[in-house]
Formats: sequence, C-alpha cells, structure tokens
Amino acid sequence: MRRFSFGKENTMATTERVCKKNGKEVYIYRIANKNGMRLKATNYGAAIMSLEIPDVHGMLQDVVLGFDTPQEYFAEQPFLGATIGRCANRIAGGSFAVGKEKYHIPCNENGINLLHSGTFGFHRAVWEGKTGEGDRLFFTYRSPDGEGGFPGAVDVCVTMSLTEENALRLEYGARSDADTVLNLTNHSYFNLDGGGRIEDHRLFMEADYYTPVDENLIPTGEVLKVENTPFDFRETHRIGGMINSKARQMKLCGGYDHNFVLRGRGLRRAARLEAPGSGLVMEVFTDRPGMQFYTANALAGVRGKRGKRYGARSACCFETQLYPDSVHHDHFPSCILGKNEICRSITEYRFFIK
Repeated sequence: MRRFSFGKENTMATTERVCKKNGKEVYIYRIANKNGMRLKATNYGAAIMSLEIPDVHGMLQDVVLGFDTPQEYFAEQPFLGATIGRCANRIAGGSFAVGKEKYHIPCNENGINLLHSGTFGFHRAVWEGKTGEGDRLFFTYRSPDGEGGFPGAVDVCVTMSLTEENALRLEYGARSDADTVLNLTNHSYFNLDGGGRIEDHRLFMEADYYTPVDENLIPTGEVLKVENTPFDFRETHRIGGMINSKARQMKLCGGYDHNFVLRGRGLRRAARLEAPGSGLVMEVFTDRPGMQFYTANALAGVRGKRGKRYGARSACCFETQLYPDSVHHDHFPSCILGKNEICRSITEYRFFIK
C-alpha cells in the first residue's frame, strides 16, 4: 500500500458565510492538507459535507454522502455527516435515569426509541466554528441544562483535522456541570468509489463479538461471538457476502445496523475498508469500545450532492461509540458523564491507495 500525493496543495483554510438559522450565522469551512485531501464542513450540526481524496487514477473522489448547501441539512434527513449527541444511537422508550432522577424524552423512531437524541440533538445545533492552520477546524457548542430533555449544561468541542499522513482526525471533548448522559460520534456515510452501492467494498473488523438487537433494534443485553455468523469480518471479505442472509439479525435490520465490540483499548485499529474501483483504502482507528456498522439500509431516494439520489446500501457508516442503550444495561460501558468530569475521545479515518 502507498500513501497518495496530489502535488503541492494550497492548505489555506477558507470560511464562507451562507445564511442564518435560529438567529445564528451558518458557515461553510474548507481545509486541505499538502497531499490533496480536502474537507468541507458546516457549523450547522458540525457536519462533514464532503471529503475529497485523490484515488489511484489521480482523480479526486468525494468519499462521503452529503448535500451541496447547509440549508439542505435543515430539513429532516438521515444525519448525513453530522456530529451526534448528547447521546448517539438508541435509547429504548426514550426513558432513562441519572442517579435517582428519571427522564423521558419524546421518541423520534417509530414512537418507541429515542434515536441520536431526537429533535434537539447536536445535529440540529448551530455550533461556533473557526479554522486553524489550514488543515484544522474547531467547533464548540454549549448545550444548556434541559436541552432535548437531558440534565446538565454541557460544553462540547470537536476538532477536525487533516494530517500529513492522510487521516481525517476527529477529537471530541466535553464537560458537564451536572451528572448527565453523553455518547458522541460522527455519522458520516462512506463510499470510497464516490458512488454506486457498497456491497462490493471489502471489509475487515477488529471485533470478536457484537451486541444483537430485538425487533425494535434495541440491544438484547447479550454479547455474542461473531464466529459462524454474518457479523464475522475477522478476515477481509465483501460487505455484500452475507448481507442478504436469512439470519434473524439481518432480517430485523435489512442489512447491517449493529454495534461491534472492538478488541483492545486505547487508540487502535477498528476496521479496514477497501474499494473495488478507486483503489482507495480507509482504516478506522478509535479509542472507543464499540462501533456501529450501518449499511444505510433506510436511505430511500434522498437527493444529495449534484442532485444525486442516495438509495439503500449506497454507503456505510462507522459510528465509533459507547454501546447503544447502555443506560439500561449495567454491564455495557457507562455513558454517564459525572459532574465536572471531562470526556475525551479520538477517531481517525486513515486513507491509502492500494
């Protein structure tokens, strides 16, 4: 494998004022590294709009789904590229307890689950944004006590940077003035060929176990071996190899939408994705204990960049995280952030040419 270079790139960051939302200015930010990687993001939802990578043919491939303008993110849409919080993934019934206090948040998934924190999640917030030294973005947001139904005022920061080693590095930090629930992730949809379906992408995962779900897509509480199941990616193979399996877990989700229990601790490799056409390879590194692998099963004709229609299985997500619904499972890694505690995490998406 080799790292790519696209000639000497102008790494000057740019900021473009676009519109207002909820009385706050909305911007587009652009950064690049010296090798030709280019990132476009908006402070609405601290969302990644595009990520361009030079491929084996020297052509730029935009490897994430998204929209052309920030205004298109205002509508109801499947969290494209967004920073997710306060609590990523699902909470059964929208109900949970923090200490002795009980909370209930209106469910936004089929009336039975709270998904990605509901109507007032971080994907709906207008963050403060600023650029760094040409290859770095900083987003900050103060979520007031009670926002979205969650306790405590939380200060959150997300740093997005493009390294000289051709990685998109996401650094998260948060602090709350009261005990609360916190589980942050990014919801980018990846297609390393820049289009088409992802069944022919090849995947490897550093996971011996996964957490199965019930008919409402909530973890059962079991932690099962991937061996002899469609969830065994311990050797590299096509995503589409068993995606249409008649196994109950696959039928429940219409594909993959499951949390994988990652090997090891600290910042380590979680997955490797290879594209058949572009020659691009992406490796996911994280210090989180879990990762939701999602094959965009619910995408149904979303109109994205340049009018392109995004359908089911047109991309896949690697949502590094604590486990889903951990507020109801004491043996899962805890998502409770204590008063004045600081939560930090890192995820990197590293790119190569095969």
